[in-house]
Amino acid sequence: MTSTVYGAIILGGGLAGAALAAALSPRVSLLILEREAHLGHHASGRSTGMFIPSYGGPIIAALAEASRPYFEAPPGEVAPLLTPRDVLHVSRRPSAAPSATALPVSPAAIHILSPMLKTQGLRSAWLETGTGELDAVGLHQSLIATAVRQGAGLRQGVRPQILGHDGAVWRLRIEDKELRCSALVNATGAWADETAATLGLSPLGLTAYRRTVVLVDPPEPRPQVLAGPIIKDLGDRFYFRPYGQNLLVSPCDETPSPPTDAQPETGDVALAVARLKQATGYQPQQIKHRWAGLRSFAPDRLPVIGWDFRAPDLFWFAGLGGYGVQTAPAAGRLAADLFLGTETPATSGISGHNPQQFSPMRLAERILRATKV
Repeated sequence: MTSTVYGAIILGGGLAGAALAAALSPRVSLLILEREAHLGHHASGRSTGMFIPSYGGPIIAALAEASRPYFEAPPGEVAPLLTPRDVLHVSRRPSAAPSATALPVSPAAIHILSPMLKTQGLRSAWLETGTGELDAVGLHQSLIATAVRQGAGLRQGVRPQILGHDGAVWRLRIEDKELRCSALVNATGAWADETAATLGLSPLGLTAYRRTVVLVDPPEPRPQVLAGPIIKDLGDRFYFRPYGQNLLVSPCDETPSPPTDAQPETGDVALAVARLKQATGYQPQQIKHRWAGLRSFAPDRLPVIGWDFRAPDLFWFAGLGGYGVQTAPAAGRLAADLFLGTETPATSGISGHNPQQFSPMRLAERILRATKV
């Protein structure tokens, strides 16, 4: 009996792999292979889940806005994934508005919005609306459920051996079983360059950066603080926001890291507390919880999406960085269109672009830059 030849095997079951599978599964027979026993073990499951379209530049903003309908009404009659919460952007130097819709905020209004925030020394403050908190875990589960419901297969806790391309199909081995597929998708996140190396390909320069998050008790007036906005420094020195009954704080650290199960470092935890105190004067008495995750970026900080001309039928979907959660549904649809060489109304409407006009994402250009002597 002839074994199944999948249309594509997706290596990686994080947000990237799940988003592509959800968009591609109605049109291509898929199998998702995840090396961890649990989905979202690394970056996807450690996101703080914020929806801030202005964060990341115009292409990221376009993908975030195109993802909004999915967040507000996900498939399967589940609850919305987006909870509205405004963002107060602040800076100690004059700064332009982070978005065309952001409104300037006076010191008196800042105190009303966030009584814990010190206004002395602030030179810029902007309020961005249409933002909020995203259920990152719920989003990941929704995308996986959509893909499986549409026929995609899923295997967790497996480490496939890639045997190579035999001129017709890719061949992989899991334990004593051989798998075959017409296309192979590299959606392995922080490990994407390592995956390429196993295929004999030079890296594209993806770098993983560790980011730290801590949870602390909020200061008084507690009800007002917990009802307040997300506070984000325009210079990316910190952000903090309500998180249930706690205050979530990050020093926006970016420490280059090898692909690994990231753990918070003592110095970064201390930096989070120090920057919170500098911005607010508040010194939390204890750290209730701490964690770290990896954010993987290409040198231009835009997603890596496209076919690799150095290998037959090898497709990349990686480098979503810190923007994966807020862009995943639209980025997955864009990747599916680039995979199929088609254009759909869903992606052609992204800020007037069609998939082929996302020139910064064209993989051929990245490869040429990365391999240039």
